[in-house]
Amino acid sequence: MDPVSMILAFALKNPQATADLTNEYREPGHIDAQQLRSSVADFAMQTLACYHKSARFRGVDILGAPWRQHVKYGANGSVVLRINFTGVSGTPYQMIVAAMAKDQAYRTFVIQENAVIPYNKNCALEYWTESGG
Repeated sequence: MDPVSMILAFALKNPQATADLTNEYREPGHIDAQQLRSSVADFAMQTLACYHKSARFRGVDILGAPWRQHVKYGANGSVVLRINFTGVSGTPYQMIVAAMAKDQAYRTFVIQENAVIPYNKNCALEYWTESGG
């Protein structure tokens, strides 16, 4: 049985479990604000954990700086990152993210991603988040 059919069969047999999973998905992953300042890799791992809490981090590439639109968000500086990760099934994905900084705060903007399950728009990094340091 293909994965989509398995998921559909599970959802039809277990409507309460499906509702619980949907509610859990809406809750973003937690971030460790102090890790945002450690390194680009740590920032990328925290970002991924916030947007896709079940994903596994595989690497990050700096694509360029600054992101031209960071001024719209009141940022002092920015960098565009490609975060490589795998999903629950082990399939590789990537997301292109603008990481912005203003004083001791950070935020992100997802420019593009190719994951089957869309990123969680409730991530705390969708708004300015103090780094705690």
